[in-house]
Formats: sequence, structure tokens, C-alpha cells
Amino acid sequence: MCPTSGVKARSRGIVGLLRRLIEAGCTGAIASGEERLSLELLRSTPIRLGNLDDLDAETGEVPDIPQNVPPPAASAKKSATRPRNTVFDDRGERPAADG
Repeated sequence: MCPTSGVKARSRGIVGLLRRLIEAGCTGAIASGEERLSLELLRSTPIRLGNLDDLDAETGEVPDIPQNVPPPAASAKKSATRPRNTVFDDRGERPAADG
């Protein structure tokens, strides 16, 4: 599972909600003195839409904010990475061309 899937579930892929979440997370990081945006901080930050006076809720301009979305379980990081590409390695098998 992707480590950011909890953030995606909370914002439902809506860019405006994601933007608000990141803004609130950055504000919280600065206020706490941590000054670093982390997944744990984003998971604990509520999404607040702020001023909605100019939006019409009946036409769908105000998105539904998912509540109580559980954070994804912490997954073990992959220790193995892709092997190095050796296509262009010189193995010394052929002699250089005469010329």
C-alpha cells in the first residue's frame, strides 16, 4: 500500500482538499517548531475549508469531506531495490577493433 494512500483517501483526490490539507499541515509544522511536513502530521491534521460564502453547496461546489478515515497500516519498507542495469558494462570479452 502506498504510504500516501491515507492522504488520498481523506482528500478523495480533490486537489482543493489536498491543497488545504497541505497548507494546514505546513502551518501546524511551523507552529509546533518541527518545521517539517510528515505523513504523521498530515494524518493528524483536520481538513478545514475556511470561507465558503461564495460557493453554492446545492450545485456541488462544496465537496464532501470524508470524516474518520483510518490511517493506513504502517507497511514494512522494501529493503531490496531493483538491480543495477549492466547493459553497458564493459566485460572485456571482445578485443578492440583493428584500425
